[in-house]
Amino acid sequence: MQVLLIDDVVTKGRTLMAASLRLRSAFPQAQITAFALVRTLGFVPGIRQLLDPCQGEICWNGTDTDRQP
Repeated sequence: MQVLLIDDVVTKGRTLMAASLRLRSAFPQAQITAFALVRTLGFVPGIRQLLDPCQGEICWNGTDTDRQP
């Protein structure tokens, strides 16, 4: 089974992480991926391009989510 989570904006990825954990508990064999229309970068100086598509990963680092990139 494949599940695609869709969000409007991803900042740290906490909402997507929480949703994926709930889905994982109900469907342990599911392949869970996510799509967000916009990702924020926080207070990053010198943003090169406003619309810069990317592919990355959101993980739990033991205390909080860690989004790369």
